[in-house]
Amino acid sequence: MDVLLWSDEMSVGNDILDNDHKAFLSSVSLLRGSREDRMIVLSVIMLLEEYVDGHFLREEKAMKAANYPHLARHRLRHSWFRARIKAVSEVYQQGNDAVADELPDLVAKWLRQHIIDEDKLYAHWVSRITVDNRPLGLLALEAEQS
Repeated sequence: MDVLLWSDEMSVGNDILDNDHKAFLSSVSLLRGSREDRMIVLSVIMLLEEYVDGHFLREEKAMKAANYPHLARHRLRHSWFRARIKAVSEVYQQGNDAVADELPDLVAKWLRQHIIDEDKLYAHWVSRITVDNRPLGLLALEAEQS
């Protein structure tokens, strides 16, 4: 499994968004040595689904408020990953346990590429605005309703 640890190089200069990214990394670590336990795997998958819905909404609202010029492209990247996590969830819930084996690498690779190559581009834009600091669960509900 590709292990990805937080480093200052990954910071986007906003504590709320950085803490979301750190939480995402932590959720993947729950799978280490636990992929045989369906309850843990299902919990992590559900956590990831809530994370992507809530965090992506938080980021997109911040980018919109900052008039970030590449918001549409960033949303496309989010949509791809959201769909991928939802597909993994559906396949796993249908009884294909093997799909959980690819989850840690999928998430680690996504985070490495997305934070460093994409999120870092909006860093100076969102550093000047207030980012919605509501819990991810509430943001996930809002994302689901829109």
